[in-house]
Amino acid sequence: MTWTRFLLPLFVLLGCTTRPPDGTVVMGNGIGPFRGLRALPRQLAFTCVTPGCDTTLLVKVQSTVNRRVAIKRVILSKASAEYTLAPSQMAPFILGAAADFGVDVRYTPQAAPSADDLKVLVTYTDASPDESDPDRLEPGELEIPIVRRLVGEPALAITPEKVSFGLVPVGTSKELPVTVRNAGFGNIALALDQADAGHPWVSVALPPMTALVPDAGVPVPVRFSPATRGYYRGDVVIGSSTPAVGEVTFEVEGTSFIDGVIALEPEERAIDFGDVPRRQRRTVTVQLANLGGQSLFVSGVTVRDTSNNVRATLPNAMQNATLMPLTRLPITIELDASMPGLVDATLVIASTDVARPSLEIPIRGTVTEPRLTVNPTTLAWGSVPLGWQVARPVELQNTGFGALTVRRITFVGGTSNLYSLKNVPALPATIATGGRAVVEVEFRADTMATFGGELSIETDDPVNTIVTIPLSATGASCNQGCMVANATPSCMNGTCGIASCNMGYHDTDGMLSNGCECQELGMDPAAFCSMGVYKGVLRDTSSGSAQHTGMIPTPDDVDWIGFYAEDANNVFGDDFDVRINLTASDPNIVMCVYRQRSTARQGLCSMNEATCDIRSYRRDGSLGTDDGADFDIKVYRRANSAPTCTTYSLSMQNG
Repeated sequence: MTWTRFLLPLFVLLGCTTRPPDGTVVMGNGIGPFRGLRALPRQLAFTCVTPGCDTTLLVKVQSTVNRRVAIKRVILSKASAEYTLAPSQMAPFILGAAADFGVDVRYTPQAAPSADDLKVLVTYTDASPDESDPDRLEPGELEIPIVRRLVGEPALAITPEKVSFGLVPVGTSKELPVTVRNAGFGNIALALDQADAGHPWVSVALPPMTALVPDAGVPVPVRFSPATRGYYRGDVVIGSSTPAVGEVTFEVEGTSFIDGVIALEPEERAIDFGDVPRRQRRTVTVQLANLGGQSLFVSGVTVRDTSNNVRATLPNAMQNATLMPLTRLPITIELDASMPGLVDATLVIASTDVARPSLEIPIRGTVTEPRLTVNPTTLAWGSVPLGWQVARPVELQNTGFGALTVRRITFVGGTSNLYSLKNVPALPATIATGGRAVVEVEFRADTMATFGGELSIETDDPVNTIVTIPLSATGASCNQGCMVANATPSCMNGTCGIASCNMGYHDTDGMLSNGCECQELGMDPAAFCSMGVYKGVLRDTSSGSAQHTGMIPTPDDVDWIGFYAEDANNVFGDDFDVRINLTASDPNIVMCVYRQRSTARQGLCSMNEATCDIRSYRRDGSLGTDDGADFDIKVYRRANSAPTCTTYSLSMQNG
């Protein structure tokens, strides 16, 4: 619940002389040179400000001119039932030259002090009827501030802090009191604002217009009225509108269950130990509760656990216990993390609860012991042609349980500076259970010699904190070291290169170090329409269809696929409906579809009716017309797009 707080300041207003729009001169309270009235004292300060106080203060209003002054009225700036004004003369009246009169101001507070800015206002003018008199006194109004001196600090308190209603059957109510008091000090009273019961079964009745002086308290009735069978426990919040006073809460508990009801608190979903390092112990305490209105006998508390890592105990090694209504009993659950792995156990509680004689609660957790596994365990480049930079990947895998922290990845002292690290994440880095990370070690062949070294990987693996990987590579001449995968090497002008790729392989990424890395499976359709792959006749009455899978591994590669779509006679309608769809993860692989009407496959590749740069095509027929046609499809890569070793799928259907 949120209450709007209002600040209650102390006001001490000093006088000033202003001229409002109507020409009236507003005079101050006697500070500085002026002609008119002044107040002694300049302000009224009340120190008894709590309900029950009754204080009267006198203010003397004195004329500062040797002229008669007409006092028109003596009033409060705002209406207030807490203040009473009693002038020694009733206005209007004439005040003699340099004379004075008194005003008794009585203050009888009825509630906590409000934030009102109150003043006693004395309105006056010159008593002479001669308006041409140059010494005539200008009309004005004397303001006498009223100040309530607040000292101390209010504080809201409540007793008891918990109200237990016990068993309250459905359809009945029970009422219990709490005491709300001002536990502060000084002369500041606090006002009770409102109460939030938080549940429809609970209601709170605050007394009207309550202002509590320090050490004063008031009883507040709390009612529990359950509408259905159930148990409730929650907080009631009571707040104050007095500035700087917080809210207080107390707990309410009650049940409408007649019989004993077993429960586990704080919840019954699962008991979770989280991550527990191996060879450590951890305990969790939960509360076994009887939420019903009758006593409950607990005959046993056990743990079902195949690993025997988890056990549960009652206080003082009790084997059984009797729980009275709305009482609790702690259960201590201990995990002995002896073996790494997932914790999968069940807490079993047997009781005389009729509806649930056996309460079973899952117990979860992970006994952690991360384990680093590297692949490969050694890195050997063999002979690397001069000028080449070849990277080799190292996979780091967490084959244990719990997060693995990679702290450092460095080269051991003495490792050649021709080795360097690539794609290393920001360290320390975390690898989850079963997770993987890959870093690369690059060798730069600058010299014809053999170079060694070691890569060091430091983690929080408790068994192998540091794992090392031996490194070896040899810088060689082109004739000695030019070996490219799936290709015929070339040493033209002493530079290692690729003369040609082996059949079915392509150098898609343009990297010499991995040779012709892209393998195209199956037959590669010819780059000419007349020599492309023919998929046969697709008849509309039999929903003919065909599929083709291919690859466009180089910028200028083109695949041609063709079929004949037959429009068979159909007396009930026209089934002719050609659909061609291309799918590929590379968005730059597209197709052109060419259509040539004919009564049979001609294979002329006339390139008529071209629809290009698409991935989806459809052509349906018209009843009574032979729509049979040759369809030739060119699959290609958009211009200026980088090739990828990616397959595409082409589906063709008629009908």
